[in-house]
Amino acid sequence: MLSGALWESEEVKMEIWHRIMFSKQDAVDSILNSLHIRYKKSPLPGEHYILTFEIAESDHRWLQVSQLVREKNAPDLFDTVFTPEEILSAEWVRLIPVFEQGYPQPEATWVTRPINYECKCPQCGAGYRQVTPFRLAKEPRMGKHDFLCLYWTYTVFATSRVIGALRSADIRGFEVWEAVLHKTGRPSQVVSQLVFPRIAEPGLVVDAGELDTETCLQCGITKYGYHRRGYMRFRRDALPRDVDFVQTWEWFGAGSRSGHREILISQRVARLIVEQGWRGVRLKPLGLVD
Repeated sequence: MLSGALWESEEVKMEIWHRIMFSKQDAVDSILNSLHIRYKKSPLPGEHYILTFEIAESDHRWLQVSQLVREKNAPDLFDTVFTPEEILSAEWVRLIPVFEQGYPQPEATWVTRPINYECKCPQCGAGYRQVTPFRLAKEPRMGKHDFLCLYWTYTVFATSRVIGALRSADIRGFEVWEAVLHKTGRPSQVVSQLVFPRIAEPGLVVDAGELDTETCLQCGITKYGYHRRGYMRFRRDALPRDVDFVQTWEWFGAGSRSGHREILISQRVARLIVEQGWRGVRLKPLGLVD
């Protein structure tokens, strides 16, 4: 995923950023140097190495770089970065956890037998409902972060100052569950989980071929690919008006053995996150369709 600082860009409109990776065998060093592209050179065993850099599609060099990517079949991770103005002007915004630390416990068996979920499809990993608190191996080290997500999950844990601010602002639609330290059974003193029980009506609007889709033969759930380009669009009437947190009806994670619902937040929550400078999540505004 692109670096968390990019979403704070001061550009006047959303921007598509790419993270590109070339290998020594691609022999593009001289071309990148001639384009004055700054890259990171990471050594590999032997005399091999990889070159990594980020570039926006608005960059005048993007056309040449994109041609190189196609010619060399190079890895290209891309995502959309929105400005604070675009985020704060949206009625609804996607909340995407990006600061990951620690694994749900018991780690050795959690993937195949997650103790927190019921009704999880063993084939596609979707369809589950959380029924018990997550267990942590140890207290997380948050640093300057305010939100946390466990590896293998699409969860949101938050510090007490976040939870206190949400309550003070009368934010609706979330529950606070303890995060349990696995060895002691005691609640974490650093974070608690934010749980979002409300599920929206079906409302995702996609054009043909816009997102990959797959329907599980075992449970019948259709999963969509992760949305990266531009605004994710939703029908306005599919979203409730009496809460500030809601999960999508739709499941995402096509192409993987796991699935998740997207977390949507109201403008009120987005404003709190931006104005307070809370870290650990990325925000992406929704495009609403009447």
